[in-house]
Amino acid sequence: MKAELVSRLLGILHDEGFRTSDCSGTRSCFDILAKKREILLIKALGNIEAFSRINAMELANLAELLNAVPLVIGEQMKSARLSTGVIYSRYEVHVINAETFGDILRDRMPFIHSVRGNYCVRIDSQLLGRLRRGLDLTQEELATELGVSKQSIHRYENSGRISLDIANRLMDFLHEEIRIPGGIAEDEIHQVSGGILERNLTSLKKTVLREFQSIGLSSQATNAPFDILSLENSHEKRILSIVSDDGRRIGIKVEMLTEASEIIGGYRVCISNRRQDADILIMKPDELAEIKDAEEFVRILTRS
Repeated sequence: MKAELVSRLLGILHDEGFRTSDCSGTRSCFDILAKKREILLIKALGNIEAFSRINAMELANLAELLNAVPLVIGEQMKSARLSTGVIYSRYEVHVINAETFGDILRDRMPFIHSVRGNYCVRIDSQLLGRLRRGLDLTQEELATELGVSKQSIHRYENSGRISLDIANRLMDFLHEEIRIPGGIAEDEIHQVSGGILERNLTSLKKTVLREFQSIGLSSQATNAPFDILSLENSHEKRILSIVSDDGRRIGIKVEMLTEASEIIGGYRVCISNRRQDADILIMKPDELAEIKDAEEFVRILTRS
């Protein structure tokens, strides 16, 4: 089921001109990396109940670091199918089905959001106020027409989200479209601490993370095709690093890292005690320890 969904999503993205990388074959907080104008980090799930709070933290944190859009695309929630044209939310990450995703990429934005099991929409609250005044109605008079309280009308004119039922009743009465279409990049996702990942790192990854930070790189462990994402602050250079002594897996990870770095943009490096042929700079931990600062590290990466 998941493989079919990933294949379908890759097809949708390719049709819309996105560059993509299929990361579903490795342990990662996302299954598809895509970029056109903005970077998308997509987790594909048959049932979104499998998306945990920790998964959401990992995905949202990486999206913040990459200035990307985190997104879960699924087929059902518990035993019910996800509805087309509805934006759901799980642990503050947007969730949609494949049909809605395709519509959004074609600029057909959905209006409806599902919030704690209830359908609601965003409205142009200022337009609502102007339309009411244009009909020479007080808030209390409009409330009477709709069968709601005056306080509710006041809230509708000062906030941007109301229930779908009330929105439909308002539009039937006003004969105007007051809904505002939603999107997948509109809400701010707050960065969370990377400590939850760092507690489970191998000793080699902990050592490399400390070395990166000691030379002045802003670095965090990630659950992605790359193990550590670093930023060289003075030039805003991204550095994507594999950190592993597993010779069997390095080749596969290097291939995926190459795709990811070409889409995201940035340098790539592998820190390992093993020497092997690979289309990437492989540096031993003791060589990393000899580097004085971030600028020297970037010069080495530039020459490789």
